[in-house]
Amino acid sequence: MVEQWSDRWSRRGRMAASVTRPSRTPVEGLVSFNYGDPDADSLPLNEMVEAAEYLAENRRVDALGYQDPVRGDELNEALAEKLRRDQEIDATASEILVTTGAAGGLSLLCDMLIDPGDVVLADGPAWMGATNMFRLSGAETINVELDDDGLDPALVRTKLDELESQGTRPKFLYTIPTFQNPAGVETSLERRKGLAQLADERGLLMVEDDAYFDLRFSGEKKPTIYSLSRGGNVLFFGTLSKTIAAGLRLGYMVGPEDVVQTFVRGRVDSLRNSYSAALADWYLRSGKLQTHMEELREIYAKKCHHMLAALEREMPEGCSWTKPNGGFFCWVTLPEGCNAAEMLPQCVEAGVQYIPGTGFYSDGRGERNLRLSFSALNEDQIDTGIARLAAQTRAAMSVAT
Repeated sequence: MVEQWSDRWSRRGRMAASVTRPSRTPVEGLVSFNYGDPDADSLPLNEMVEAAEYLAENRRVDALGYQDPVRGDELNEALAEKLRRDQEIDATASEILVTTGAAGGLSLLCDMLIDPGDVVLADGPAWMGATNMFRLSGAETINVELDDDGLDPALVRTKLDELESQGTRPKFLYTIPTFQNPAGVETSLERRKGLAQLADERGLLMVEDDAYFDLRFSGEKKPTIYSLSRGGNVLFFGTLSKTIAAGLRLGYMVGPEDVVQTFVRGRVDSLRNSYSAALADWYLRSGKLQTHMEELREIYAKKCHHMLAALEREMPEGCSWTKPNGGFFCWVTLPEGCNAAEMLPQCVEAGVQYIPGTGFYSDGRGERNLRLSFSALNEDQIDTGIARLAAQTRAAMSVAT
């Protein structure tokens, strides 16, 4: 970096300059479990061509013009219908804000709610994409530990009481209750009810990120925290990146109409991606999304089960991992004495890559953890990658003992 730039960055710029991010395109021969990318062969290219032809044949020139992000028709209306059918969320089109992916919505959330010095509660571990946004906005993130049943409202209540005794009120709680990223676990029905009750009783804003809700391949569907809350204290974030195509960059936020309108006025880009929205609207209304989701569930179920079998076959004694019912991720715990971050350089040299668990905590926890994504890899890659990971784990164990 040019030397004089070190004095030009803002506080946010200095924080961004201090970190690096691995490429989404790994070098040849490297099996990367890093990113939760959709299965490439499943992307509906032909259907998107069909959607584009429909727009052209019907002279939908409006799809190439400026559009408000909140509308009473088209994609907002199609999303409202989907939310009623699939998530049992009763939302009107005017209560839905279309965003540039779910991440774009979360970025807007930070702009609208976080001031430097604020405190945010989040899952422990938590998706690093969200917590990095909180950090760049100047907030302190405090993790609330997950277990196999997800986020425990009793632990959240305890943390709220502890902060209140210090004169601190968290701005919101951020959670991924369904096939959590990175842990792969899902919050139980009773805990969802407890979290909704806690939000309403304590006036705690909860940000429910449900990017993987539609990708369940086993277990019973559970209601959203949003649908269980009665006090307008939950914002729901969804995305079409995992179910249609990540390249469309379409997500959405659901909340009270006046709150949604205030978010709109706070956007730097106050308009939406009208062409992508029109393609997605056609896709949802055509009924193709439901058929496609059935195909995706089969694809990801097969990949997940293959990874779990490879872990069981290859990993040494003392390792454990979550067994997700959906989504993209598996959370591995290494034996005592192993450090996932310290192992990573040797693993990359051996041809396998992952994200160490410490990246998903704000306080340095997660040294023995790592996240594996199975969504974008084929079975041969999974087998090769897990075998390489197992070999390096054994090497680290031998050094630890």
